[in-house]
Amino acid sequence: MTNRSNNGGSGKSGSGKGGNLLGKKPRPKKIGEPVYVRDDTPRMNAPRAAEKVLPQINKRLGEFTIERWSHDGRGLTNLDGKTLFIQGALPGERVSARLVEEHSRFVEASVDQMLESSNDRIEPPCVHYHECGGCQLQHVKPEAQINLKQQALEQQLQHWGKVTPKRILAAVRVADSGYRTRARLGVWYENDGSVSLGFRQQQSKTIAAIQNCLVLAPELNVLITPLQHWLEQLRSAKAVTHIELVRGGDESAVIVRHTKKLTEQDLQSLAQFAQAYLCNVWLEPNGNIGLTDLDANSCNPRMNYRLGDLPLSFHPQDFTQVNPRVNEEMVAQALALLNLKPHERVLDLFCGIGNFTLPMARVCHEVIGIEAVESMVVRGRENAERLGIANAKFIAANLADMTHTQWQRLAGGKEHEIAAILLDPPRDGAKEVVTAIKQWVATKQLSPKRIVYVSCNPATLARDAAILAEAGYQLDAAGVLDMFPHTSHVESMALFLLK
Repeated sequence: MTNRSNNGGSGKSGSGKGGNLLGKKPRPKKIGEPVYVRDDTPRMNAPRAAEKVLPQINKRLGEFTIERWSHDGRGLTNLDGKTLFIQGALPGERVSARLVEEHSRFVEASVDQMLESSNDRIEPPCVHYHECGGCQLQHVKPEAQINLKQQALEQQLQHWGKVTPKRILAAVRVADSGYRTRARLGVWYENDGSVSLGFRQQQSKTIAAIQNCLVLAPELNVLITPLQHWLEQLRSAKAVTHIELVRGGDESAVIVRHTKKLTEQDLQSLAQFAQAYLCNVWLEPNGNIGLTDLDANSCNPRMNYRLGDLPLSFHPQDFTQVNPRVNEEMVAQALALLNLKPHERVLDLFCGIGNFTLPMARVCHEVIGIEAVESMVVRGRENAERLGIANAKFIAANLADMTHTQWQRLAGGKEHEIAAILLDPPRDGAKEVVTAIKQWVATKQLSPKRIVYVSCNPATLARDAAILAEAGYQLDAAGVLDMFPHTSHVESMALFLLK
């Protein structure tokens, strides 16, 4: 609130225009000054400013029948002309709901009471489900979760992309528990001195303490409780902010993010933990300066995962798919859809460390992988050299900023034409890339016949599909990849063919 002086905010008193005139003589009237005349004409009162209506959080909204699912797994219906999202409600169910938050065009609510439940509803298998925000769909049968994600994909493609796949691919799915090989846990310090280690609660920044995570790899799950005990005995007060668990091949790793220097006793007990649980422990000091070992020496470690008979190495902080079995099936499906020939050249855009690049290089003439994160490009080159794959080329470049000349150089002329493209962008999608592809096709500079698009966001896939349709591509096939069972994340793969 702005401070104001006691004299009305003028900063002056007793004199000057608008000052305090108490005790001064009234000035005489000037000639021609208007004389006061009584006027009893009725006047309209000025309209009152509308009172601000404060949100009535937790207000009971009434009873509703859920019409369908939203793309993120919430129940959808209507309330006074607005779309009503009800967290935890399934299509066909009748529920009473309470307000969470009201917006100009939609309302968010939660289930207050279940009046009629769906046959797709089950008891969540995880004891932490109702407070932990890591999973959103454990109350839904696994088969129904797949249907939800497939419906979300098709609806987004039709609504925003105005395209419909000629065929639906069978969902790529494996185990729905114990699949996750990477997780970042938050640390929360209470005023009473207790410490919580876990994931954020739903709709909150508060940490839900967990002892066991249903979707986490068993080798990582066993580390949670001893790490909790280590935090409870921490001598460096509130020094640790996050702990990341990583599984690669046959080894586990723990990355401790800290903002204050850890005491010798803290480091010694952490070393004892590493020895007892046969895992690597690295520190991530504040300032994003990379990893160190427990002796504060900078280090550049490697872990690995397998794609069939291909072992790929990665830095523990690199982006890698957290579900290795689905990842392996996903790569195999992409290769099948691309149907590469021994003489063909391929672009792998947003290639990372070579998850698709290196398997593709084994079946075609050449693959060019492009990635903006230079450290991951280095990892891709390391993997190619170690595996003896000479026809995989890795380039560090921001695809959104690629110039027309750079794309022309990649095209390589008619004798080295790009036959296919694999796209695996982040959630923002690949708008700049597909726009460039549209220009290539229009000018006949580059005409890849097949494009496989791997997406982690059906909305941006739909947007980019519309641009590819304008360029002359037909959506031949699409389907979901159940990379994150029990969550609302929708991963998918689509095949576009040039007509």
